[in-house]
Amino acid sequence: MKIIKRTVALILSVIMLVSIVTVSVSASDYSFSYFFVDEEQTSIYVTAFKGVVPEDGYVEIPDMIDDYVVTGIAEHTFDNLSDLKGVYIPETVVYVDEDAFYGCVNKISVEYKQPEPDPDQPVYDSEGNLDTENWYEDHKQDYIISGTTLVSYKGDDSIITIPYNCNEIAAGAFKGNKQITAVYIEKELKAIGASAFEGCSSLEKVVAGNGVTSIDIAKNAFKGTPWIENFPSGFVTIGTTLVKYKGAESYVVIPNVFTAIAEEAFYAESKNDTIAYKIKVPATIELFSDECFYLYDSLSKVYPEFVVFEGSPADKYCQENDFDFTYAPLPGDIDRDGVTTASDARYVLRISAGLENPVINTEIKEIADISGDSEITATDARLILRVSAELDEYSAEELLSMPRSNYEILFEAANAVSIAKAYRCAYSKFAYQEITASDVNTNTKTYINKFKNELTPEKSAQTITYNQDSQESYDNLYAITLLDGGKVKEAKCILDEGYYILKLVLEDEKVNMYDVDGDTFTSKMFPVESMAHFTNAVKDKYWFNDGINGSMTYRDCTLEMRVDVKSHRISSMSVKMNYDFEMTGKILSIAIKGKNGPATATRTDVIEYSHFVYFTK
Repeated sequence: MKIIKRTVALILSVIMLVSIVTVSVSASDYSFSYFFVDEEQTSIYVTAFKGVVPEDGYVEIPDMIDDYVVTGIAEHTFDNLSDLKGVYIPETVVYVDEDAFYGCVNKISVEYKQPEPDPDQPVYDSEGNLDTENWYEDHKQDYIISGTTLVSYKGDDSIITIPYNCNEIAAGAFKGNKQITAVYIEKELKAIGASAFEGCSSLEKVVAGNGVTSIDIAKNAFKGTPWIENFPSGFVTIGTTLVKYKGAESYVVIPNVFTAIAEEAFYAESKNDTIAYKIKVPATIELFSDECFYLYDSLSKVYPEFVVFEGSPADKYCQENDFDFTYAPLPGDIDRDGVTTASDARYVLRISAGLENPVINTEIKEIADISGDSEITATDARLILRVSAELDEYSAEELLSMPRSNYEILFEAANAVSIAKAYRCAYSKFAYQEITASDVNTNTKTYINKFKNELTPEKSAQTITYNQDSQESYDNLYAITLLDGGKVKEAKCILDEGYYILKLVLEDEKVNMYDVDGDTFTSKMFPVESMAHFTNAVKDKYWFNDGINGSMTYRDCTLEMRVDVKSHRISSMSVKMNYDFEMTGKILSIAIKGKNGPATATRTDVIEYSHFVYFTK
C-alpha cells in the first residue's frame, strides 16, 4: 500500500452521540476504543489509544472496526504520547477533534492512506504533486480539501457549511453551482478566492458564525448571486468584512464596525454608475484586499479621494498607494492639533455656554459632540476632560469606534448579544404586560377583561434569575436577532463614562391578525409571544371563533441597552413592545365595534434584563 502524505482538514460537523462502546480492536501492539455517532450504529469515532507506539513512531487507524466505518477521531484519543510522530488516517475520516493529540510533545504528521494505485492512472508523484482530475473523480468526500484550502465541492446539498479549520476557499470553488441556497462560514476562514461563488443563482444567504471578522475576499467572489442583489443594506457584509457597497452617496462614510474591505467593493461597471467619489475610512479597518477601492476604468484606473485618521492603517494604505487623502480629527479635538486635551474641553464648554459662537456645521458637531446626544453641552466638555486626563479606560482614538449611525448602533447591539451568548452569561429577568387604550362596545369589553386577567401586571411581576446553564435564558435573550438598519426608525448611542447607552426604535409594521408566523422584522428581532397569545385567545378560548377578523401593528417597539465601552458586555437591557390591534366581526352574533369604527386595543409587553454575569467561554 502506498502512503500519500497531505494535511488533514479538520472538518467540524454536528454529531449526535448515541452510545459509547468500550470494545477494543487490535492493530499490531496497540488497540482503539470507539463509540457510535449515529442512530443506526453504522459509523464510529475512535476515542482512546491503548498499547505501544511502533518504533517508527507511526500509528495506523483502520477504516473499519468490527464492520463499522471509522469516520472520526475524538478528543484526547492520543493524549500525552511522547513517542508518537505521525498517524495514518483512512479517507473515511471526516472529523478530527482539535484536542485529539493533546499533550503530544512531537509535531504530529497527520497523513491519509490511499488505496493501491492503478499503474495506468497517475496519482501523486514523489514530490507530492497532485493529478487534480484523477483526485477529484476518485475523492470519496463532497468537500475537496488540500491542506487547509477548500478546492472544490462535488456534493449536491443546498445548504453548505464550510468545513471547520478551512482557512481558504479557492478561486472558483463553487462557481456556477445552481443548487446552493445558503452558506455557513466558520471563524477560521481567512480568504475567499476570485469568483468562488460567482453565478450561484440560488444563493440567498451567507451566514457568518460567531467570531468571523476579517476575510480577504477577491473580486467577483459573489457576483451574480441573489444574496448580493437582495441584501437589505447598502453595505453587504460577511462578519466584519465589507463585501460590496450598493448605496447611492457620492460621499460614503464607511461604518466603523468593519475591519476589512473586499476587492472591488466599490467597483462600478462604468463612470455613469459610480457614485463613491469620496470615502471616509474608519480606523477600525486593517485588511485592504487588492484594488478594494478601485472605482472604474477611464484612460487609467480611477480611485476616490479619502478621509482617514492620522496613524491609522488607512493612513498607511493611502500613503503606500499614493492616493489623495485628508485627515479627520479625533473625537474632542476641536482645535485639530492631533490630540484631545483640556484646552479642547475648555473651548467646548465655552461653546455650550454661548461664550463662543463658531459656525456649528456637521463637522464641528461630530468633533465636539463626544457624548452622541446630538447637542454640544457641558456634558461633552466633561467627557473630553475625562478622556484628556485618562480618567476612563478608553482614549480618544478608541472612541473612533463609537457607534453613531443607525447601522453602527444596530451592529453594536447585535455584537453585545453575541458576546453574551458566547460567554453563556447569566442574568435576572423582570417581565409584565398590559392592555390599554381599548375602544370597544360593552359586549366586547367583557371578553377583553377576561383576557386582561391572564396577563402579568407590573405590580405582580417577579424577578427571575437565570444561571448560565438555563435553556430558558437562551430562549429569552438570544432570540433577539438584529438584521437591517433600514428598519430602524430611531437610533441613538450616548456615551456615559465607560458605557454606551444604546436605544433603537423600530419602524411600525402591520400584519394580519391571524398571521402569527408573519415574516416581519420586528418578530425576528424580538422574542414575540403576545401576538400568538392574543390571537389564540380570540380564536379559541373566549371569542368562539365566530367570524373575528382584524390586524395588528407593531408600534414604536424599543430596545435600550447599556454596554461597556471596552468589553462590549451588556450590563442591563430592556425591551418594550407595543401592539395595536384592530378587530371586526361578531361575538355571539353581536357586532364588534368601537365608538367610531372597528374595535381597537393596545397591548404592551415590557421585559427588563439586569445583573448580567459573564462566565468563561
